[in-house]
Amino acid sequence: MKLDLLVFGVALVLSVSGIALIYSAVVGTPINLLYIRQSAFLLLGIGAMLLFWRIPLRVHDGLAYIYYIIAVLLLVLVLLQTGNVKRWLGFGGLRIQPSEFSKLAMIFVLGRWFRDHLKQINSLKVIVGGAALVIIPFFLVIKEPDLGTGLVFWIIYFVMLLAAGIKPIVLFMILNPILAILCAFHWLAWTLYFVLLILIIIKFRIHIKLGFIILLIAIFFGAMTPYVWSRLHPYQRERIMVFLNPKHDPFGAGYQLLQSKIAVGSGGIFGKGYLEGTQTRLQFIPAKHSDFIFAVLGEQFGFIGAIALLILYLLLFWRALMLTRATRTHFARMVVFAVASVIIFQALLNISMCIGLAPITGIPLPFVSSGGSSLIVFWSMIGMLQNVYSQRVAQ
Repeated sequence: MKLDLLVFGVALVLSVSGIALIYSAVVGTPINLLYIRQSAFLLLGIGAMLLFWRIPLRVHDGLAYIYYIIAVLLLVLVLLQTGNVKRWLGFGGLRIQPSEFSKLAMIFVLGRWFRDHLKQINSLKVIVGGAALVIIPFFLVIKEPDLGTGLVFWIIYFVMLLAAGIKPIVLFMILNPILAILCAFHWLAWTLYFVLLILIIIKFRIHIKLGFIILLIAIFFGAMTPYVWSRLHPYQRERIMVFLNPKHDPFGAGYQLLQSKIAVGSGGIFGKGYLEGTQTRLQFIPAKHSDFIFAVLGEQFGFIGAIALLILYLLLFWRALMLTRATRTHFARMVVFAVASVIIFQALLNISMCIGLAPITGIPLPFVSSGGSSLIVFWSMIGMLQNVYSQRVAQ
């Protein structure tokens, strides 16, 4: 079986760069050996890649619902623990984060569901059935709380609908309630969205009754925004307030974002040099080895380093999309499309979060942020890409 050296090489460069950045972030602190732990998880991740590379995707197709049930059970076990934050399960000296592994289960089960109903992909039954598969793990994950991973579940759902051949206008109608809620947080965004809805109804010549229903749905869900706001955790509300107003609570909820932006901005074009970042070394950046590791990169390697990182992610995304052309089955094509989308979505969301273009969600930077479960899951995804590549070479 042949190995796609481009995919493997990019993932390895990202992972090794992550270890180097973690070392620079934790050196001289009580967790100064964290980079060694991350190195060990990298070896486990490469082992996971080899495993997924060798196992045919049709095996995962057949076991998809079993994976899903196991993932849901693990998420339930997480919530049975005590404490306000419940995200990990301990097995001896090892801790795993089930929500990360649930991403793989969601890719497989949604791929199986949509593959089995390709001819009815635009029907309400198929759309609602797929959403039902997402809702259960979504609510379990946000109870941990981990809203970022919950968002990834929905990204998988929507990109797989797209890969399965759903009509764009149908997909937009599904997104309508979500977009209405998000836009209703600000009167200007809500006004622009409502105008956009009217233009879409006119452009696609949607029947007047259906168009009226679409507008009513938008109004109804927009009016639900205060309820959605009240159901958020206090720290989540604060993160949204900080996103809308970066100077909100600069010594509290806004501290992370302000320090991250200072670190990235102070890096300039070429950065301050490896191990030379003052924001990093003086411990100003919280969670600098995990959620905000991009700030460490920006400070030490500047704009050039940030662009190089983006190019690596885009290269991996492009290569994965190219591999969709080599897939032999609809299931494999949807799996590869989902893998590509998850990697680029998490990368762009994490980077946007660190520079204030998106609310803080606590989502890791793929291959780079500290975290064993995340690293193993992303290398497992690389294994799926390698599997498809091998099949193409064998043709």
